[in-house]
Amino acid sequence: MATCPKCGNELQVGAAFCGVCGAPVGNNVNSEKEAPTFTSPNSETPTFTPPDQTSPVFTPPKDMAPTFEPPRGGSHHNGPVCFHHPSEPAAGRCARCGKYICKDCVEAYGVSAGEYAGKCLCFDCCQEIVSQNVEELTRNKNTIKMQFILQIIGMVIGFIVGISMGAGSGDAGSVFVAGLICACIGGVFLSALKAFFSLTWDVIKIAFSGNFGWLTVLSIIFNIIVIVFKCIWITLSNTVQYIVYLKRTSGFIEEDSAALQQMRDYMEYTLVRNKNKGVDLETLMNEGSQLYNNSYAQAVRDNGEQAADAALRQATTRIAENGEIIRDFPNSSRVAA
Repeated sequence: MATCPKCGNELQVGAAFCGVCGAPVGNNVNSEKEAPTFTSPNSETPTFTPPDQTSPVFTPPKDMAPTFEPPRGGSHHNGPVCFHHPSEPAAGRCARCGKYICKDCVEAYGVSAGEYAGKCLCFDCCQEIVSQNVEELTRNKNTIKMQFILQIIGMVIGFIVGISMGAGSGDAGSVFVAGLICACIGGVFLSALKAFFSLTWDVIKIAFSGNFGWLTVLSIIFNIIVIVFKCIWITLSNTVQYIVYLKRTSGFIEEDSAALQQMRDYMEYTLVRNKNKGVDLETLMNEGSQLYNNSYAQAVRDNGEQAADAALRQATTRIAENGEIIRDFPNSSRVAA
């Protein structure tokens, strides 16, 4: 039995104080059965350990994501668009270069004659063809003018020679006729000279062959008369053709140059209208504005767009016809012997 350390009395089992003197027994008292104590486990209290791998992050792809790029002019059409008017859908292709063109361009640049008859061209090709046509017309005009000047010089010289030769007759009429005949010969002098030399060579060959006689003389006279009349006919016909073609060529160049300006004005008109949709034509044609001196805009204002388009198509056709006419000009320096 356990006893109180102070008074010696016996203690109750498990008592914390002495029942006689009240002294505390506490842990210093040896009891037969020790009170149980809490023993912590050998293993440490578990703690939360985050995973070794870091949280996943979003990595964008190496290739850039596709972006939408609208065509020029803000077109919303799925198919091909006009090369010159990107806001308009294509209605055809240029027969010369293959560019896509819109309905307005197809109607404006339709060709009804020449190499591209029944087809349509783009503005660039029309401009190039017209420019080349004007250059060719100018070059042909200069060639015709030079031939005409040479013919006039030959005619003047021939007329002077003819008057000098007929001066001895004393008859003014005969002198004048001789002057005209020699003028016509002088007008195609080189070809006439070639014909006379050919005739002379034939006479020489006949003379050396021993067959020269009255028939030969008559043949020579006849051939001389034929050559003279040919010279007169060719000189007169060439003179008429020179005058006519020089006049017409000047008109062709003026017409083609005006048509080329019409095409340029049409293109400027369509581009300005596309950029200023909703703005009335009168505002765009005010003094100092982009369409102030535009001939196509003036035609639309005065006669309507359909009439302006019809005039443009007529100009395109006229250009083709003018080119065919001027290229058909005959070789005026050739005289059949």
